[in-house]
Amino acid sequence: MTIASDLFNSREIALGIWLIIAVTAVLFGKSTRSDFGGVLKALFVWNLMSWLAGMAVYISVFIYLFDRIGLWTSDLLKDTVFYILFSATVSMFKANKISENKHFFLEMLKDNLKLGVLLEFLIGQYTFDLWVELLIVPIAVLLAGMQAFSGTDAKYASVNKLINRIWLITGAFVIYHIADSVIQHFHDLLSIDVLRQILLVPNLTLVFIPFLYILSLRMVYEEQFILLSFKLRDKKLLRFAKRQAIAKFNTDLRGLKRWVNRWNLSHPQTREEILATINAFKAQQQLEKAPPIVLSEQGWSPYIAKGWLPDEKLKPAFYDPAYEEKWSARSGNLKLDKDWSGNNITYSVIGTRLAADQLELRLAAYEPGNIAELHQVFKKRVALLYQAALGVEPPLKLTNALAKSKNSTYRQGIHYIKLRKVNWGNITNSYDLIFTISIQDND
Repeated sequence: MTIASDLFNSREIALGIWLIIAVTAVLFGKSTRSDFGGVLKALFVWNLMSWLAGMAVYISVFIYLFDRIGLWTSDLLKDTVFYILFSATVSMFKANKISENKHFFLEMLKDNLKLGVLLEFLIGQYTFDLWVELLIVPIAVLLAGMQAFSGTDAKYASVNKLINRIWLITGAFVIYHIADSVIQHFHDLLSIDVLRQILLVPNLTLVFIPFLYILSLRMVYEEQFILLSFKLRDKKLLRFAKRQAIAKFNTDLRGLKRWVNRWNLSHPQTREEILATINAFKAQQQLEKAPPIVLSEQGWSPYIAKGWLPDEKLKPAFYDPAYEEKWSARSGNLKLDKDWSGNNITYSVIGTRLAADQLELRLAAYEPGNIAELHQVFKKRVALLYQAALGVEPPLKLTNALAKSKNSTYRQGIHYIKLRKVNWGNITNSYDLIFTISIQDND
């Protein structure tokens, strides 16, 4: 224990003990042993191991450089290993999602450069006695589990409130303990060694970003090339398509995904057709950067109409071909927090390549008894869409129809306004409430 206590603090030793207990329980449990073996087999595949080895070599090179310029010493070896195991490796497993979040690296930097990093350092620096830390780990896990469960249902609100108070009291006690320790050891914190330790994680994160970026590129291209292999059986043509994708899209991963997703619309089967689909897509991207003016009798610019509602969940990502000559963009599902019923609102923009001729806002009521609050949100979004599309406030007859969820159809100049309630015919009386503004009467 003496050697361990020299290398690790009491919190790290406590976590290690509980981890050993958990792994032992898994290994000796009949129902979990086979699953654990499957996890190990999945980890020790060549492709993954090669990237893990590459990561270790990559970070080692920078550790050497840090050591040369005085930013790293052998005393930081433990912290470096912890960073590789619990931060860098975890980030690697998220690399395939990086392309879906354009702010991923910025958020990553912010998380490691904020003042909270100093607080985390102090929390890890001044720990309690080992027996206290051994008690803290299971209690913290139990409280976190109870809090997550109690937050799923309003009837457990009192339990959730009690747990929040426990966390608040615990946090205040920990802060007092840290403040007391800082006062007693203030001069120890003013050393260059402490500064190196505080800056270790931000420095490693900064230099690790290029590696993560290259990994994300590789993973997304591999994923899309697998999809292409199902769409294109000719191996020579497949290799040509891959080369052209790399040459034309480079780091534009979102563009690559959209191009592959469009494949079934045109079914290119020659080199010329493949190049034509890429050129058409590139032209579409330029159109999105500088949307053309759309005359009022034609409808609206789809690239502008996509952003008319304030909710991020109601902002469609892309306006792409849907079927025949029709193009469309559909948002995600806007739901209320803690509403597990499935009730949601979606927004769709429909039309041709250059102009949208129909805007649709849809409320899906899976559980009508739990729809009142979301229905109010729906009415407000209808009013916002009406104002943005037509430049006027919605009339009283539409407001009344929305309040009662009743059908309403009328014309506002050249536009057709419709509110339709479509019953699903199931035992829960579920329904869709669909509001549309269109240039043509689609009935």
